[in-house]
Amino acid sequence: MGRLRLFGELVEAGGAVEGGGGGGGHQIARVVRTSGDYTTNSTSWADIDTANLVINMTTGDSWVLLMLLGSLYTDGFHYGYFDFTIDGTRQGQSKGVLLIQANMEQDLQLLWLAHLSPGAHVFRPQWKVDTAGGCHLYARTSMTPLLFAVLELQ
Repeated sequence: MGRLRLFGELVEAGGAVEGGGGGGGHQIARVVRTSGDYTTNSTSWADIDTANLVINMTTGDSWVLLMLLGSLYTDGFHYGYFDFTIDGTRQGQSKGVLLIQANMEQDLQLLWLAHLSPGAHVFRPQWKVDTAGGCHLYARTSMTPLLFAVLELQ
């Protein structure tokens, strides 16, 4: 378990954490995958995993930080594109938030900051490739585990 000092409080990372000092709330939600690698050959944006890599969170009028951390590989010299959706709306431009060419195993570090109105929200990471060729995202204990997290910041 990791630790995070947020708003003067030390919290354990590893699931939803609610509460906070001074009457304001904050939340941390994360999904860690250590098995079940992912592969895409899609040239259109698609959720990486509709069942496991989704976070539902009710927020206040606040900023959220979205993170996707892991390891990947692309076939040949193809590009993998990564983005986040919030309530079904992609956050990046046509190429997403990050594009990466990795014909060798490489770390993935994707961060996005967004301001949200109060209410229930759904967060998902998405990806695609540029042309024929695959992008592989690893979820293994022998490598950097795949981490998808949302932190509400107030």
